[in-house]
Amino acid sequence: MNEDEKRANPFEVAEEKTALSNVTGILKELRDHSASESDHSWPVPIRPKDISVPSRDWFPEPEWMSGGDAFELLRLQCEPYEYAPAMARICQIISDQFDRDDKGLNYIIENLPPSHELLDDFPVGTPIWFRAMHSLLSQRGAKAIEGWEELASELHDWAAVYDSLRLRGLDVLDNALSLHWSVSELSLPETKQDPIWTFPRAMAWIATRDYLAMARMPLFTRPNGHEEPVAEDGVWRFATKSLGWLHSTISYAYCECGAVKEFGLSSFKHCTCISVAWEELVHLNGGLSPATPELVFNLHEGWISMTWPDGADDIRFLRRDILERWPPVSRDEPTGQNSTQSTANGEQECRTWLAKEFASDPEMRRSKKSFRDAALKEFSGRLSVRGFNLRVWPDLARQHGRDSAGAKRKS
Repeated sequence: MNEDEKRANPFEVAEEKTALSNVTGILKELRDHSASESDHSWPVPIRPKDISVPSRDWFPEPEWMSGGDAFELLRLQCEPYEYAPAMARICQIISDQFDRDDKGLNYIIENLPPSHELLDDFPVGTPIWFRAMHSLLSQRGAKAIEGWEELASELHDWAAVYDSLRLRGLDVLDNALSLHWSVSELSLPETKQDPIWTFPRAMAWIATRDYLAMARMPLFTRPNGHEEPVAEDGVWRFATKSLGWLHSTISYAYCECGAVKEFGLSSFKHCTCISVAWEELVHLNGGLSPATPELVFNLHEGWISMTWPDGADDIRFLRRDILERWPPVSRDEPTGQNSTQSTANGEQECRTWLAKEFASDPEMRRSKKSFRDAALKEFSGRLSVRGFNLRVWPDLARQHGRDSAGAKRKS
């Protein structure tokens, strides 16, 4: 190796120092904060597998989701071909759990995950360690820190390839289907007022009948500058990640093709509803043309994108034409997720209320829909359909011997 090769790139050195300083500061604050908290009091939930049974039976669905499935679901919304963003989301799901005092930890591990020397002060595998790991993986510029990329890859292998992690499925879905506050506060009002809809927004409406889903769709265009689209002649990467969120949300909250009933937590691998919505819109627009944007699926590599050919910018729809054919869903008959956002107190009060409602229905004649509609009315503004379906109903229904439809379980 010559002297030039030995000499470090000054820009790379400066970038690593900056990232290291930022991460060190964040971890110090976290360390100081955790000293007075109870994060260390939780024992690491190590549960070795029984080698005499298949790995899929180790804390199985429907309560638990494998680390591999969680990673595949979350990376649909993350930067393509990167391990760290989706793994950071997994760490966030664990560290941000708000109900661990009531329900216990929302994760199970077969063995300790790989770590980094910057995290030596945090007990590996505890909630506070996952919080610290989230900070390390998500810090801007952290890729310059020595060993960071290897760490992200090893964490992925631990969770997905070697199947050493289980996460509570409902917590994963809550994270995967969540929206940033700015969507409802900033984007939603403008979206509802716009009388001219783009192709992606019209497609989102057809699949969900939800203005929030439309508001999550950004401007679709080809990338400028040095960014490379993941699909040939495809849209910029932020739009690709938005399509990943849309497909995930449709797969669990609005699925009409039967995938969520048949495949449960793996619905995102099988749901065809987004492509059906695309097909309906193309048909409304007079059929395929050279200007038609096309969906491109590559779930194996972790993304769903769309082509954006010349002329795609000119495809527009009047709001009235879309609403006449696909009218809004009545609030009196909610389906999927509506625009109401749940609150923690609202959901907790609904659990208490639902337990009393179960007690007043000893012959188990009422359906889940009957309970849900009554709950949405009782806790209007504080309970969403998704909150009821994903967090309130499952545990209580199981405790009271009811199936997913609300009736008595068949023996």
